[in-house]
Amino acid sequence: MQVKAALTPVVLAGLLVVAGCGGGGGSAVQVRPRVEAVKPMQAQGAWIFRPAGTPKRLVIFFQGQGGEVEATPQNHRAWIDHLVRRGAVVVYPRYEQVYSQAVLDPAVAGIRNASGRLELKGLPVLALGYSRGAALAVEYAAVAKREHVPVPDAVESVNSVPFGETARIVNLQPLKPRTILALLVSEKDPHASDGAGLLLQRLRDAGFPGSQIQLNIARSHGSFTADHLAPLSSSAAARAAYWAPTDALIRALHRQ
Repeated sequence: MQVKAALTPVVLAGLLVVAGCGGGGGSAVQVRPRVEAVKPMQAQGAWIFRPAGTPKRLVIFFQGQGGEVEATPQNHRAWIDHLVRRGAVVVYPRYEQVYSQAVLDPAVAGIRNASGRLELKGLPVLALGYSRGAALAVEYAAVAKREHVPVPDAVESVNSVPFGETARIVNLQPLKPRTILALLVSEKDPHASDGAGLLLQRLRDAGFPGSQIQLNIARSHGSFTADHLAPLSSSAAARAAYWAPTDALIRALHRQ
């Protein structure tokens, strides 16, 4: 198989999900999470979203490439709020202000800055990434132990590209063999299909056990199109396609 050397950039800055969108559903008025910003206007910053009670898990949410808006939680706020309502403390690192090839080190620094403000002992850890962040979440999991930051028990990569860090090739061999690695691909996103395939090749070359890899397909139906941007939506169909598999993965962490 021929490895593609270039990535197709995804420009999201003009395609925003309305901030404060509640995830559709709704019966009662839902309380927004407590938010703490840690150096949010620069790379190496982060946002912390805290649940009302004692956190049950840590979710590290890696954004996609897309400029100043995607670098903030705005496009993913509904999903973040959902995770927090289900008991997660969510850390959203800012790894760039505008496009940068070197993003892993700033992401690690942002996570370190945020996690130092939290009591995380004993909490299961999920690294959740979208698009460029989907590959970056895997790369983060490979370096987390060495960098003394929270080590993921599971990674979910949504509509992944092959590489998050493009300034260098990150060695995936240090990934814990027991890590659950879930790939979630939109059926109408050909770039995600290619990206997931090349990411799987990287994992195979690193010797990561195939038995730990899960593959889920988000399928179109009715008026819902499962394409690259679909995870930015909080419609009922998008929640079923993207949020529900993530919730199931998180539940599995408690059974390890």
